[in-house]
Amino acid sequence: MWVFIVFFTSVEVCGQADVITTVRVKEGGVLNLHPGVDLKGDFQILWSYEGGNQSNRVAQIYQGRIYTHYDERFAGRVQIDQTTGVLTISNIRSNETGLFEAFIVINRLISTRQFNIDVYAPVSSVTVQQSTLIYSANGSEQGAPQTSNTSSTNQTRELYPPIQDCAERCGVTEALIRLVLSGLVGIATVFFLVESLMICSSQRIDSSV
Repeated sequence: MWVFIVFFTSVEVCGQADVITTVRVKEGGVLNLHPGVDLKGDFQILWSYEGGNQSNRVAQIYQGRIYTHYDERFAGRVQIDQTTGVLTISNIRSNETGLFEAFIVINRLISTRQFNIDVYAPVSSVTVQQSTLIYSANGSEQGAPQTSNTSSTNQTRELYPPIQDCAERCGVTEALIRLVLSGLVGIATVFFLVESLMICSSQRIDSSV
C-alpha cells in the first residue's frame, strides 16, 4: 500500500470530484458503484468508505491485482471488476450508509468520484382484513371476517348460511305452531260441547222430577 501512496504523490491531478452522486439502495440489496471513467492502459483504482469520523479502504486494483480484505465489516461481500473497476457490495446494511469514494489513476493522471450512499430499510407488508355483516332471519347481526382467500370465503358461507335457507326453516316451525294451536282449539271445542250436553241433561232430569 505504501508503494501505492508514493505513486499517488508522483502523479498529476487531472480532475477533482465536485459533485457527489446520491444513491439509494434497499437494505439487504446489492450496491454497484461505477467509477465513471474508461479504464485503459496502465490504471490503478482505490475505493474507500467514510462512515462517521472514520475513513477505510474497501477494495483496490494495483498492478493488475485485486485486494478486498481491508475492512472486516465488508468481508466476503465485496467484489471489484478488474476491467471496469465497478465496486459491488452484496447484502448492504443500514449501518453502511455513508460516503464511498473512488481514486482512479490512468497513465499517471488521477481523478476521483464520490457517492453518497443511503441505505433504507424495506417497508413491511400490511395485511388488510374485511368484515361483512350478515343478517339472520331474526334480525340479528353477525360479523363474518373475510379475506381474499377463496377457501376462507367458502368456509364463511358454510358457517353463515344464506337468509332464504333460514326463512324456509322458520316457515316449517310456524306451520307446526299453527298445527298445535288448531289442535288445542279443537280440544277446547269438544270440551265445551261435552259440558253443554251434560248441563242440558241435568236440566231435563230436574224438570221431570
